[in-house]
Amino acid sequence: MIPPGQADVLLRRLAEALESPVEIFFQESGSEAGGASGSDCDPMPTLELLRLWHALREPRSRQRVLAAARQQARNLRATGATDAAAG
Repeated sequence: MIPPGQADVLLRRLAEALESPVEIFFQESGSEAGGASGSDCDPMPTLELLRLWHALREPRSRQRVLAAARQQARNLRATGATDAAAG
């Protein structure tokens, strides 16, 4: 379980590593920036992401996950696709 108060810190770190705003974690799947807000979408995928990230204890494991996420984000930006359409 993620300690209270640490979820915000983890989200901010992940967003910084992905070079994205924290709000991306609260957008509805497939919505563009400026789309659904946190109150309009399911927070469960974000919570799952935080739990999985917290479970990764080895820095090397976290670096591999971040590298994969960064590459996916670059691919989507390069093609102009959204994650929902890509996948």
